[in-house]
Amino acid sequence: MNVATSLSEASGSTARHCRKTNRTARLVAEDSYWRLVASGEPFRLLFPLGTLIGLYGVLHWPFYIWHFSPSYPGTIHARIMIEGFLTAFVIGFLGTALPRLLDVPRFQFCETIGFAAGLICITLLHATEQTFWGDQLFLFMLGALSMLLGTRAFLFRKDNPPPGFVLVLLGLCSAIFGVSVQIVAGASAAALPEWTITLSRLLLYQGYLIFPIMGIGAFLLPRFFGLSNRQSFPESLTLPPGWKASAAFAIFCGVTVLVGFVLEALRFEHLGNAFRALGIVIYFVREVPFHKAMRGGGSLALGLRVALLSLEMAYVLMAIWPERRFTLVHLLFISGFALLTFIIATRVILGHSGQSAKFYFTLWPVLIMVVLVLLAMATRVSADWMPAVQLSHYAYASISFTVGVLIWGIFVLPSVRLKDDE
Repeated sequence: MNVATSLSEASGSTARHCRKTNRTARLVAEDSYWRLVASGEPFRLLFPLGTLIGLYGVLHWPFYIWHFSPSYPGTIHARIMIEGFLTAFVIGFLGTALPRLLDVPRFQFCETIGFAAGLICITLLHATEQTFWGDQLFLFMLGALSMLLGTRAFLFRKDNPPPGFVLVLLGLCSAIFGVSVQIVAGASAAALPEWTITLSRLLLYQGYLIFPIMGIGAFLLPRFFGLSNRQSFPESLTLPPGWKASAAFAIFCGVTVLVGFVLEALRFEHLGNAFRALGIVIYFVREVPFHKAMRGGGSLALGLRVALLSLEMAYVLMAIWPERRFTLVHLLFISGFALLTFIIATRVILGHSGQSAKFYFTLWPVLIMVVLVLLAMATRVSADWMPAVQLSHYAYASISFTVGVLIWGIFVLPSVRLKDDE
């Protein structure tokens, strides 16, 4: 009996010790994750948050179509995807990468938490159809981001940013102008000419994203294909030879795209989309000539090729067929902006979690995500040619996108908790 009692007590003690050890391990892991976020890597919090916001924004369509929600999700969906989903990835990337590039103080924990809270509030305001207040909070957050990055760059930088980053500034200015005009129009639509309201929507929904994609892409994307990088210059506080010329070329292409937005706002749709296509194609052919590396590179390079081709094809097709631009713009948004976001996010996550060796691997979760996002794009675009099943196809496109992103999230996002020991 004593032996049995002793064994029972020992077994109970061991079980309690194991439970305590597991709890301690979980606490340490959680504490380590938050320490990583606090160390100046906001992507570790904002990428998962942005993914959740994106899924929530997309699911508004099936909720409405299958009568779970009474509100038509047109503006709600658009604002949540731009000001919530994609902005989370923009801030997560810039807040992590730019301080490292310029060797300036990194984002503080309270700053990252503040942006996360702002993104959640913006999403909730738009979800409850408080567009006016959601836009105002988004404008405030853009101002805060510009101030935090600008202050660090001017006061503490030990290097110059890549010249293409002038387009990042143009993208932020586009968003600030676009949302400011939308706020004024929300207060009094008659206060502004109609073309300025149209231009503000174009700059908020497209310019805000296409300009940073061009600028950041010229610096980052050649690495996906093993190409030479025209944006790499020696570390210096003064502008090195060639920097101004490269920046001038970026500004020229950016202004070409900007003129395209103005022309479309003035109802020259053919010409407007042609100007945008011209500016984007010229810039990428020179800075990211991925046509020279159409094979190899693994899953990330494949996804990137699809996304870049989608961006260029979208504007070319809208120039040829402007009466279908509200349909074809989903080629830009779904397999362009959204897919490119997840591909770049994958590289950032792998690179900051000690998994750089996987950059050129075949990654099945990424491949499946690419296929399902392409299916979502094809379903959404084709739906407008099939009026009888149009709304149901909107729902199917949303489900395909959701499943693809969920698979990506399940297999890729957990790595935000891993430290880069390299």
